[in-house]
Amino acid sequence: MIGIGLGAGMKSIAVEHVQVVALYDPESGRIVHLHTVTTLTGGTRPTQEAAVKEAKLRAARRHGDVDRLGVALSNDPEHCRPAHRIDPTTKAFHPLPPEARET
Repeated sequence: MIGIGLGAGMKSIAVEHVQVVALYDPESGRIVHLHTVTTLTGGTRPTQEAAVKEAKLRAARRHGDVDRLGVALSNDPEHCRPAHRIDPTTKAFHPLPPEARET
């Protein structure tokens, strides 16, 4: 977990934008790597291309050929949760039923 400190005079932190990058198996839609970029108010929002590049860089540390994986993007914070799959045709996020979730 990452802690965020408040500077002098700051009363709260507000999230301005969330970028979710899911790298998934293009045949099954199973998410292999989930990367989230959260931009706080006043921060600089990275481009989607930069978010995808960082996701692939981090995924490559644990997984083999990340270039074979599909990429799905979302700005919905609910998609940060790993209990989803990707529809390979539409690249849409779909929640998994409880019995299909990995523990």
